[in-house]
Amino acid sequence: SRVTRLMSRRLAAFGFALGATAAACGGGAKGKSTTPTGAGAGSSHAGPNGESMNDSGGEPQLDENGNPTAGTGSDGTGAVGGAGSASAAAGDSEGPPVLPPNFDPDPAQAKVQVDQQLGVAKQALSQPTPDADGALRAARAALAIDASSVDAAAYVAFAYYHKHLYDTAELVLDDVFKREAAKSNAQVYYVYGLVYDVTARPEKAQLAYQKAIELNPNHASALVNLGVHQLKNTQYTEAQQTFERLTNQFQRTDAITMTSLGSAYRGRSADYRPGDGQRDQFVKSAEGAYKRAMQANPSYGPAYYNLGLLYLDTDPYPGIGDAVARLTTAKQYFDQYKNQPGVDIKLYDSRMKDVDKAIKRAQKKKKTS
Repeated sequence: SRVTRLMSRRLAAFGFALGATAAACGGGAKGKSTTPTGAGAGSSHAGPNGESMNDSGGEPQLDENGNPTAGTGSDGTGAVGGAGSASAAAGDSEGPPVLPPNFDPDPAQAKVQVDQQLGVAKQALSQPTPDADGALRAARAALAIDASSVDAAAYVAFAYYHKHLYDTAELVLDDVFKREAAKSNAQVYYVYGLVYDVTARPEKAQLAYQKAIELNPNHASALVNLGVHQLKNTQYTEAQQTFERLTNQFQRTDAITMTSLGSAYRGRSADYRPGDGQRDQFVKSAEGAYKRAMQANPSYGPAYYNLGLLYLDTDPYPGIGDAVARLTTAKQYFDQYKNQPGVDIKLYDSRMKDVDKAIKRAQKKKKTS
């Protein structure tokens, strides 16, 4: 019957499987490989009874001719080999990528924190008696937030400058200057200028201040120091422009700035002959600037000293025809200079000798005229 024939075929298939198992254990034809081949090679391994270790179901279903039916392979995919098992295993490992946690601070938040610390450092160094240690702590705190901050490194060097550790300040600047960003940072050049000034390198100092102003035209402190170098180098036209800009654009009317502006005008007056209208105008402008400096700080000695020089050297003086009266006024200002803090007595004595000689000559000339 049909059932009998089907059972016979199943028994035959079962007997073939037993024969294959025996061959795997040492029987069968010599030289035959026992390693599975085909699509599933290497992806599934035989168990003690010949079943796949990856099987999830029972024995395969056969059709009426004794062949495995579709969809009943050992891997559940219809394939006799283990390719489906390998795919399933690979599929099990897939999933959303695992990302490491990001502990970096938000750049915008970090910038705010750095700017806060730099504000503290700037305020500490802006006091009448600069707090170098406080500025150094704040600048280092800024670097702890952002180690790449050139501004923070510049303030570290600035703090060392105020601590009179000039070599250390320059080393910090040299180190930060290796970064490309430092070459376009005005504060770096400004602090370089300060260090060069105090270590007797005036040419380098002036170039540093000039570069700082090129990078930041609003760097008022660099402008002041540049103007001082221009005065020392008798660059009176340039000094006039520098200090007029400070007084007009930046509203700087402190005693130092006004005295420096007066000296620039005094230097310009020497470019003209006595009696020239422009000469007289520069002399009057110089006197006005010196007097504004005295108003800003009545104890600022250089304002009195420079005004004394203006009366001593300007002959004739606009509005004063009597040389003795002019020189007597010069002597009065030198005496006021003597009473101010920080007076240089040797300098005072030298000018007083000059004015006394000049008064004697003027008196002699007056008697003989």
